[in-house]
Amino acid sequence: MASKTVVTAIVAVVVVLIAVSGIVFMMGGQPQTVTVTTTVFQAGEAPTATITTTVFTGAAVEQKEYTIGLAIAVSGGYAVDGPRRRNAAILAIEEMNELLERSGSPIRFKWIHEDTKSTAEGAIAAVPKLAAAGVQIIVGPLATSETKAVLDFLNSRKIVAISPSSTGTAARVKDDFVFRMPPPDVYQAPAIARIAWEVGVRNLVILARNDDYGKGLADGVEETFIQLGGKVTKLLYDYTQPDLSADVERASAAVANYGANEQTGVLVIGFDETVKIYDRARLDPVLSEVRWFGNDAVKRPTFLPPESKEEIAEFQRKVRILGTAPAVGPEDNPLVKSFVERYKERFGEEPSLYSYYAYDAAMVAMLTVLAAGEYNGETFKELLPWVAMHYYGVTGWKLLDEYGDSAAPLYDIWTVVKQPDGTWAFKVVGLYDGATGSIKFYEEVG
Repeated sequence: MASKTVVTAIVAVVVVLIAVSGIVFMMGGQPQTVTVTTTVFQAGEAPTATITTTVFTGAAVEQKEYTIGLAIAVSGGYAVDGPRRRNAAILAIEEMNELLERSGSPIRFKWIHEDTKSTAEGAIAAVPKLAAAGVQIIVGPLATSETKAVLDFLNSRKIVAISPSSTGTAARVKDDFVFRMPPPDVYQAPAIARIAWEVGVRNLVILARNDDYGKGLADGVEETFIQLGGKVTKLLYDYTQPDLSADVERASAAVANYGANEQTGVLVIGFDETVKIYDRARLDPVLSEVRWFGNDAVKRPTFLPPESKEEIAEFQRKVRILGTAPAVGPEDNPLVKSFVERYKERFGEEPSLYSYYAYDAAMVAMLTVLAAGEYNGETFKELLPWVAMHYYGVTGWKLLDEYGDSAAPLYDIWTVVKQPDGTWAFKVVGLYDGATGSIKFYEEVG
């Protein structure tokens, strides 16, 4: 009988090794002894793993390669941030292959990428291409509109998709083949509304992109803010238009109607096109006098120098912007620190918020394949929640709820600051706990 010794730590790399050790001796040949030893890291140190002995006897081990599809937009609205999310998933696949090689496993992963072009139509074109290539598990799509558009196709073909950034309510469906790594907007909407109320805003003008994500989040914020006793004016804009000046003027008129004072605020729900809104609003004397709020998608390098103008960063500071974003583990967490260092070394740039989630989505996808021992979407659907429940990654514990969405609704509260060296940065100034509805500010936010 084969013997197996495993010393475990609750850390993602160890979960990987445990899964791999189970697969290795099941593939071709009957090893007489398989011994896997992992070293538990000390606090503050990067996790390490050492394979002490792997002895195979009998038939040669069959080589096996599994494919991870990447349905990730790298053009359109995600032209800047999409490549960062794709790269994070690629990094996870490369690291997994290195680990599998070290362990003596015959298994490897490869990736196939299709650009969903940031639109529902693009996703409808991209995902069937992956299916035609035999892909049974996908990281992506990114946006809720994209995810919703391919939901029926994924369910009918029994292909699992793990979105690293879809949060909208339109894709929140029970017992489907879509799983989502970040917490859904059923938690983010109340977070934004309660934060605005907490800092004294009683009249809120919402300017939201006219799609499933924008409308869903705007509706949720409106509902909670009115329940709190506030007033809301909700405006939708066509994000495909090159000029959004008319929409900014509508927002300005709505603010003037309430009064440009401390009790009035503006919330913009958008993606990269929000830069155009900021650029026009900074010239408006009414909009420059009230507090602004932002969603998770505008916490991107796109909105700060050197990728945007200095004046846009100055505007965000002037209006004392506060935004929400799914919380990532603290910077001193060895998993987070290691990921950031490896990402920067590999790609020469800082990872953006949802790069962290793309990395974890790819890791959960591969662990699910390893746990299954076969390449089958139906099997993946059944196993993935269990794998996620036992996975702690760079975005924390990936426990999923009955909808297949993250069940850990913690949100960082961020603002924009100019640092002593003259550079601009997003700074976390508080935390919102979606489970309790509580807000904790780490400093005075004015």
